[in-house]
Amino acid sequence: MSLGELQTRILVNPHLPYARRREIASAINSTGKWFSLPLEMIPASARFLRDRFKHVHPLHKNISARRIENVRSLLMAGFRAEGLNTKLAPYMSVMTPEWTELWSSLETNSYHRAELSRFFRYCSAQKIRPANVNDQISSRYLTALETEALIKNPRTRHQSVCRVWNACVKQHRNAGWPQVKLTVPRYEDRLYSIDPDLVAPAIKRDLENYLACLRGDDPFSRHSRPFRQRSLEVVKGNFWRYLSALHFQGIDLITPRSLSELVTTEKFTLAMRWFWERNERKTSKYIGEIAWVIRCYAVKHLEADEKTEAFYKEALGKLRVNEPGLSPKNQRAMSQFDDPKTVERFLSLPPTLWEALSSSEKLGSSDRIRRKKRLLVQSAVAIEILIFAPMRLKNLQEIRLDEHIAWQNGRLHIHIPSDQVKNNLALDFLLPESISKRVKRYIDTWRPFLASDHNPYLFPGRAGKPKDSTCLRRQIETTLWNEAGIRLTPHQFRHAAAKILLDAKPGHYEVVRKILGHKTLTTTYSHYAGAETQAALNLYDQVIIEKRRGKTLRPGTRPETNSPPFLDPLQLFGGTR
Repeated sequence: MSLGELQTRILVNPHLPYARRREIASAINSTGKWFSLPLEMIPASARFLRDRFKHVHPLHKNISARRIENVRSLLMAGFRAEGLNTKLAPYMSVMTPEWTELWSSLETNSYHRAELSRFFRYCSAQKIRPANVNDQISSRYLTALETEALIKNPRTRHQSVCRVWNACVKQHRNAGWPQVKLTVPRYEDRLYSIDPDLVAPAIKRDLENYLACLRGDDPFSRHSRPFRQRSLEVVKGNFWRYLSALHFQGIDLITPRSLSELVTTEKFTLAMRWFWERNERKTSKYIGEIAWVIRCYAVKHLEADEKTEAFYKEALGKLRVNEPGLSPKNQRAMSQFDDPKTVERFLSLPPTLWEALSSSEKLGSSDRIRRKKRLLVQSAVAIEILIFAPMRLKNLQEIRLDEHIAWQNGRLHIHIPSDQVKNNLALDFLLPESISKRVKRYIDTWRPFLASDHNPYLFPGRAGKPKDSTCLRRQIETTLWNEAGIRLTPHQFRHAAAKILLDAKPGHYEVVRKILGHKTLTTTYSHYAGAETQAALNLYDQVIIEKRRGKTLRPGTRPETNSPPFLDPLQLFGGTR
């Protein structure tokens, strides 16, 4: 059924009051408008709607967050009215006495109540007693979430329900809570790494010797420049993925006496075919990187013959993905900044958050709310640093107060030594005074609540370590989306810096090179050539409009526009094309 058909049925449903019918019909119309699709093209499916609603943000549609929640609720009411949803109960539905008794044992406004509310009402509606809850009931509840609910990440919510239930089994044992623990599901269907015991010791020894060679442990190694630890981890990881693929292709990894037996052309073809089939019969950048690592070992390290070298050269030509410029994923992210309003929200987000949270009195009463807002301040600091000092996430994560930060006339100077930067080029950023003041206030006022006294990191984690990179990344991404409606990873701040600068100053690639810390202009130009396409199109549009008005531009003059002249990066240094 489409939303169009659902709307038609709702409008003539005799069991609903007239006002309710109009509300649901209006919610359906709003959904079609937000999705920019005809109602007949939108299936009345919770799975479809849930995925689409992930991209609907109040700022994009000039509406309130409350309006979106109301529309989602009305859609679910319409689904229930027409029999599309039969498992999950409405939020305010009455629980059975047995479930009400368990509910009363939970603390009011607690996290446990928030997580278990929907599950309790589901069980009440399905006439499931608390004593009968088991993994089968839990699985059926997950199915209902996935097919009938518009909540974000049903699997994650289901995992939380299982964890909270198990905590209550222990915590409320004396209150009569059923003593049945639920299995917390793990969703790792894409993982394929095999157990090390399935690989012969000789193979693992050869791999470690190869990594030692890349590390530069041997002064007479043929590798002139030692690999960084991070690069060694990538090489080892790709080798392990390759061995795992061979295992799933039925290759015995116990009997071979050396790693060289597993990088023959036949074995390589088998492993790469497994990756290719797994990736819907197409290659990817990820597959190409694995193939390149194996090729380097087989051809360079083992000094392969001409025939083997020719085979790997041909194979890499088919497997490696050579995309000039930004990847499609990064291009989609940067397209957000074609809208000047998005750029404005992006750049003004940190000071906006600071203004909203500047007073400690506004933090709230509960510990949970206070911590949430302190983390929001931390996110604002991280975002502001990335805007003015677009460094890689690892460097941001590991900024130390005692090593990388100094103060010059009230301005914050961040210095990352060359040996800690990916391309061995030191990073130096002197932040504006207003931003420096906010970072100083975070360090003095907010950071002590998030770290112990001995933790030296600007973004502290546990046990004297920096905050986990995954946690910091998710924190930044979530804040950007929730507060500004922007989808951006920490690394894409670097692309955003280039995009914003080149849109304002087309052709200024040397400036971008210095900001991003590239060694050569070629690297910058190869990544961001064309990043100012929209600015170029705007200039072209202006030319056409001026000509339509009958104005003729004299040779060498530009249209009346605020856009700066385009610069050829080669001409900046006296070169020619």
